[in-house]
Amino acid sequence: MKTIARYLVTLVLIACCASTLSANGLNLNGSGSRAMGMAGAVISWTNDVSLFYFNPAGAAFAEKSWVSLFETNLLPSGTYVLSPYGIDAKTQSKVYPAGALGFVKPLSDKLTVGIGVYTPSGTGSAWDGTELKNLAGGQVCTWKSFFGVFTVSPLLAYKVTDQLSLGASINLNYGMLKIERPALGQYKEDLNGIGFGATVGMQYKPTDKLSFGLSFKPPVKVTLKGDATMAGAALVGAANASDITRKATLPMWLGAGVSFKPLDKLRLGLDVNWTNWKKLDEIPVEFSDAYWTVLMKVPAAKAAFDQTIPLDWKDCLQVRVGAEYMVNEQWSLRVGYMRDPSPTPLTTMSILLPQIPYNMFTVGAGYTGDKLSVHAALEILRGEEQTVPLSPANRMPGVHNMNIVVPSITIAYRFD
Repeated sequence: MKTIARYLVTLVLIACCASTLSANGLNLNGSGSRAMGMAGAVISWTNDVSLFYFNPAGAAFAEKSWVSLFETNLLPSGTYVLSPYGIDAKTQSKVYPAGALGFVKPLSDKLTVGIGVYTPSGTGSAWDGTELKNLAGGQVCTWKSFFGVFTVSPLLAYKVTDQLSLGASINLNYGMLKIERPALGQYKEDLNGIGFGATVGMQYKPTDKLSFGLSFKPPVKVTLKGDATMAGAALVGAANASDITRKATLPMWLGAGVSFKPLDKLRLGLDVNWTNWKKLDEIPVEFSDAYWTVLMKVPAAKAAFDQTIPLDWKDCLQVRVGAEYMVNEQWSLRVGYMRDPSPTPLTTMSILLPQIPYNMFTVGAGYTGDKLSVHAALEILRGEEQTVPLSPANRMPGVHNMNIVVPSITIAYRFD
């Protein structure tokens, strides 16, 4: 247990020092290399650390206790071009780590418990202020953003019959939001907060070749609090700092999946995931400083002090397909594809909250021994260029695009 505790601390430290970048709104696209190798088409047969993210019901089919560590790195490459302003910018070269740690223990033939730590949500970007100075009146400012959620999930799964299992987890979510952008000089905010959620799931396996799964996450309200600073606030007679509060709701998520084995060595998976992003109209802001609040409504100061993040997002439907081929009892190969739409309309597109439609291609391989298993995967997300017309109605006109490469590795150990 001391070793597990050390892994937990290490994982949390890695996550809290990192920015993660996602598709599908604020959500990351999965957890666990075995699942990622199949593009996350695993809701009907989760059997490793990915079950904390996709479907806790899979824990009921664990035959032994196991502990698993998942590590991934996101390597984004984004571009933003606004030719009338002479802007041709690229994201800074950075590696964004994320990960998960899971522990599962069967208490009986029917009942299984577990606990996981993972990153379900994250988005952000970092840009060279020199390349964007024409958007800031010639000032070289920092342009960075980061939104991340880190979740601790105690889990309970029950095998109703040999074919049917149910599972649920309580999710303690720790959220962080950081923004750096121009306003009156350099503007910065740094917030964090806690919200509680849950995941419930079901798996049904009528035969050895066919399996179905359902998974549901209700909305989660998160209140983030911290401080904001604005270097040039004194120019309008305001203090250069204020306490700040933002209230955001992580929306409802529903996933359904089916897997089929047309051959003994081949498994095919199909998942459909729906996220209720339409409920997330904006991320509002409240300042404790009364004068900052007044300036939010003054036309001459509104652009600097009204830090509300408009979204007007729409609901999104992801379709995931994947395949796993067992070369022999130990070695396996995987491929997958996902169509990942963006919830963002062109009117609210922003380089600080990059939302690009992606086509995601995945490959993976793994070794499963009697006790130790190692799996690796590679995701390649190809963004579709988004052209936002130059118009006062659009928040950030220009040509936006993003490509992401995501390698990962998962190590698991089974024991009695």
